[in-house]
Amino acid sequence: MSRPTFDTNAAQVYRTSVEMEAVDRRSEEDIQQQQPQNGDEESDPENLKGAEENKKSIASYIRYNAFGTAMGFFVNGYMYDISTYIVSVYTDVFPSFRHDVFLQTAIGVSMLYGVMFGLLLFGFIADYFGRKKGLIMCSCLVLLGNIIGVASHGTSVVGGIWMMNIGLGVAGLGMGGEYTCNVPNAMEDSEGVNIKTRGRRTSMLVMCMEVIGNYMPFVVQIIIIAAACRNAYLGAASHCHYEIVKRVSFAVATIPVICVLIYRTRMRDSEMFSKDKQRGKSRYDAIDLYIVCRHFAFRSVGAVLNWFLVDYINYSMGTFGVIILQSVIGVSLLKSLWITLAEGGAYLIWLPFVAAFVVDRLGRRKTEVFGWAFLASAQLINAGAFWPLKRHPVGWIFWSTFVFGFQYFVFVPVYLIPAEAFPTKIRATMYGVSSSFGKCGGIVGTTIFPHMWVNFSGSAHAETLPALRLTMWFYAGLEYLALLLAFFFVPEYSQKSLVKEDQRFYELRRRYAARFAKRLNVTDEDLQEDSLNLTFFQILKYRITSSSKEQFHRHLKNYAATLCRENGIRSRRRIDYVAQLPTDYNDLTLFSRILRKIRMGSEQCAIYEKNSEEMGYYDPSVEEAELEDRKEEWKEDDTEMQQNWSNTTAEAIVHSYEDNKV
Repeated sequence: MSRPTFDTNAAQVYRTSVEMEAVDRRSEEDIQQQQPQNGDEESDPENLKGAEENKKSIASYIRYNAFGTAMGFFVNGYMYDISTYIVSVYTDVFPSFRHDVFLQTAIGVSMLYGVMFGLLLFGFIADYFGRKKGLIMCSCLVLLGNIIGVASHGTSVVGGIWMMNIGLGVAGLGMGGEYTCNVPNAMEDSEGVNIKTRGRRTSMLVMCMEVIGNYMPFVVQIIIIAAACRNAYLGAASHCHYEIVKRVSFAVATIPVICVLIYRTRMRDSEMFSKDKQRGKSRYDAIDLYIVCRHFAFRSVGAVLNWFLVDYINYSMGTFGVIILQSVIGVSLLKSLWITLAEGGAYLIWLPFVAAFVVDRLGRRKTEVFGWAFLASAQLINAGAFWPLKRHPVGWIFWSTFVFGFQYFVFVPVYLIPAEAFPTKIRATMYGVSSSFGKCGGIVGTTIFPHMWVNFSGSAHAETLPALRLTMWFYAGLEYLALLLAFFFVPEYSQKSLVKEDQRFYELRRRYAARFAKRLNVTDEDLQEDSLNLTFFQILKYRITSSSKEQFHRHLKNYAATLCRENGIRSRRRIDYVAQLPTDYNDLTLFSRILRKIRMGSEQCAIYEKNSEEMGYYDPSVEEAELEDRKEEWKEDDTEMQQNWSNTTAEAIVHSYEDNKV
């Protein structure tokens, strides 16, 4: 029986992007001209009024969501740096604490552990239950962590520190969920506002507000330390009420957390996410896992490893930044706090806004490559000119501030890429996976840094400046490694429609479902069964518990039919048709493009990328017309096959009769 065949570019079954864009650009005047022809003239004003009200409603909730996102990341920024000067206070008040590397590390990573697990947990919650529900749970956890921090107390100083660490960990769970619930929601809202400025808008609401929040603890703590630790200098423990510094720092954060929690009860899931939920079931299946492993592997490398490295460097240098500053230029606690605030005002607060403005113009990849190139080169200069800079404290302060200000040209695209590189169905989950690896890098960096500093010193109880310089050489090497990863593995999604990317993903799912069903020989009878409701986890269960291969094969066939039904494929004819469509998918990374050119050549690579692009504009309704045109041809083929079968059967009967007669 003959079946439809296709050229590599599938020209006969695709709508070109030009045709689809022409349809999308239909004006409201054309729609108004068509409506009276249907005899609904009286209802036209009402329909137009309803559409206008719907647009205003969407615009209103987008603005409402934007404010909730900004406030949430402001609180996140505050919580991230709330322990930085608490560590410095304990170091200043208790000289023995300065050499307790384990306890210093515990304060630095307790929140990061919470954030890492929160990212993984709330990524699933945001995709399965919704962004809004996840955000409300996040704010509740951050509030609970702050309350534990305010109430933290112990029979000893160390006991109080460990209770504070528990509060930081609980708050970290909610802070991790803030990323997976809020960033995808903000990205999807920004898609509806303007595709061309999607990165800038999301960066302003997320990264820039978090940076401003990072410096709020310093503003609060400079007032508290000035009042509670007026006579506290390096190594002096007199007249410093360190408990007041800790409790008030946490207590101040509870006010905006409560406000955000109340505000979020009125936020909404993005329109893009709501439509995706209506499109199909939110559960994951085997096709999702297959597509992620086969087509999203290279972009995942760019999203995951770059986040790992940037957090490794940022958290380790940030957590111990004040101690480094005190060691290099020998300033007191209060003076180091003033210097940090001055650095923030000079470079670190306004540079994220600059990075947000250029990330759409330069693109995600170029912006990140520029950031890593600047950081790596500056770190080399910092290590090479270490001793001259140490002899001039003002020069050290200016140069180190200038260097670390440009880290935001890395952070901005790192925050954006996982929210754009994965489809809406799994966006929050994959964002959580990418970001959790980043926080894992922060944990590793914060844990290793003090040990590295001590081991490079050649002493078990002292951190020397030559060892600090060796550590800077090591960090420069990490930054050059990150530069190469960003250049080859970061996908470029600037100016690309996420709606079309979702269409590419769902069309890819449909084609793989058809190929899977064809390989298992799913029939029309299998597709018509009423019990088609198997899940991926049930198949795994049957794989373990099935008594025979035949029984498992029946379950697997049932699962393949379930996937076809969920993807709108309800006949064997359609399975055969869809299974032959190309599954060319361009992941938009430079590394995969180089591989394709080597393996296919430039001409075939161009066809491959064209097929991938056209998949985002594919219209399944053309299949109905194609199948209808070929119906008569298939009927003739079926008749011919039946005739051949009848003749063959008759001959077999005659031969059998003659054999028996003999």
